[in-house]
Amino acid sequence: MEILVIDRESLTNQLITSKLGAKGHQVTVEPNKNAAFELLGSKPFDCVMVDPAPLSEARPVIIGVWKSLKSAAKPYLMLLSKAATTEDAILAGANDVLIKPLSSQELDEKTGNAARLMTVARMLAREDNVHSTGGMIGKAAFNQLFLSATDRAFRYGERSLIVFVRLMNHEKLQASVTPEVFDGLMEKLAKQMTYMRRQSDVIGRLGADDFAILLQRPQYESEPIDAINRFSEQLDKFCATYDAGSVKPEIHLRLVELPQGAQHAERFVPQAVQAAGNGE
Repeated sequence: MEILVIDRESLTNQLITSKLGAKGHQVTVEPNKNAAFELLGSKPFDCVMVDPAPLSEARPVIIGVWKSLKSAAKPYLMLLSKAATTEDAILAGANDVLIKPLSSQELDEKTGNAARLMTVARMLAREDNVHSTGGMIGKAAFNQLFLSATDRAFRYGERSLIVFVRLMNHEKLQASVTPEVFDGLMEKLAKQMTYMRRQSDVIGRLGADDFAILLQRPQYESEPIDAINRFSEQLDKFCATYDAGSVKPEIHLRLVELPQGAQHAERFVPQAVQAAGNGE
């Protein structure tokens, strides 16, 4: 990723540059906020890490970052702070917070979250002409909901998560049966996912083998994990009943939280797929 660090502490800058540079990231350091804002207006960055000091409030600096952008595509914004919580950072307009003094483990983890979310954002923003079908909205419409959910997190602290669902062996399945049979399988898969969602969940078709389920405003802490477990159980039953060809569907599910980009869980359907991938 292209990363911009806005911080006056040389020790912090050295640690970030050393750790992330070694992992292949391109890190630019600019201690002066006004110069950093000009830089943001002249070239794109995937991630911006900013310490608002000497200001005690982070929001004015974060607003300065957003206003400096010339492109509609927003970078992942990481607040650097000695005391702020994740909730504080999100309500100030940042995706997450890194607590000082920096931990190498947390730096790696949260930079990974940033990379994951930016990959999702770029994928959703690509105009692939994937339209609504079988009770699912199209990719462009789902992207607007993704952007809206991120904005609501910044404005109101609302929590949203996405379950990404991928048919991993799409090409093998397609080659093993006739086009009519394969189209019927995809139609049944779409209906199965539409059936298992809550009324407030929104399902999108993102590509030939990619789907996503937006879980809006979960009511209790374990609800998202319960949801991905329910989805994987239902899809496991669906795959078990498929007998149209010699190849069985293999499905991967992962649960990602907005706006942090943290992946909280993943499931494989059937479970034997994960065991094979682990060499068991």
